[in-house]
Amino acid sequence: MNLLESGNTEYDPPRDTEGLPMKRSAATGSILMALVLFPALAAASHGSGPGGPQDFAVGGGTTGDRQDPTGVQHVDFAAKGGPTTLGAPGSGDPVTGHFRAGGAFDQGGLTTFQQEGPVTCLVVDGNRARLVYPVKNATTAAEGGAEVLEASEVLFFLEDNGPPKNGQPVDKIGFELLPDETPAEDPPSEQDTECVAPNPPPTFQLTKGNLSVHDGP
Repeated sequence: MNLLESGNTEYDPPRDTEGLPMKRSAATGSILMALVLFPALAAASHGSGPGGPQDFAVGGGTTGDRQDPTGVQHVDFAAKGGPTTLGAPGSGDPVTGHFRAGGAFDQGGLTTFQQEGPVTCLVVDGNRARLVYPVKNATTAAEGGAEVLEASEVLFFLEDNGPPKNGQPVDKIGFELLPDETPAEDPPSEQDTECVAPNPPPTFQLTKGNLSVHDGP
């Protein structure tokens, strides 16, 4: 799976000479997004250490590589607020943030996609977080694929295991595609609850990038 809010909502990461996204693009995009959306996250730390009273999750990364039959996906995101709860609106801070994803699920590029949306649900538990973003803008290589994505929302899981070790990421991500039950709504009225108590999907270790999760006091 990979975004910044601008006049152009499409996301096309810089490419290297082999046509692959540059290694620094995901990390650079996530840093810029965090600074633009939430300046206070500049002091972000892993787990429940210093980082302010609000829960947050921020980062960028890549899964897969060019030899992987399931392709390469990229993500960039920043979200804060919550915790989102069931049946108790207002018990946590409103969730705000943005998420973008891109890549392909095959080596040939037939499933190439780019998508983005606002974060509308956030739950942080220690070094793990769950969030939801409805897809508001999408492009795909497959005809009609964008319409399918824009009628969906993504339930995203992340696990912050600390900074890379020996140059290798140790964080993990996973996701599920769900139907968007309120596609006509936008934040702040759109506040989803699908991330409150889901069954976690399989997670995959990043091949590039870094994630940061903060569980506020």
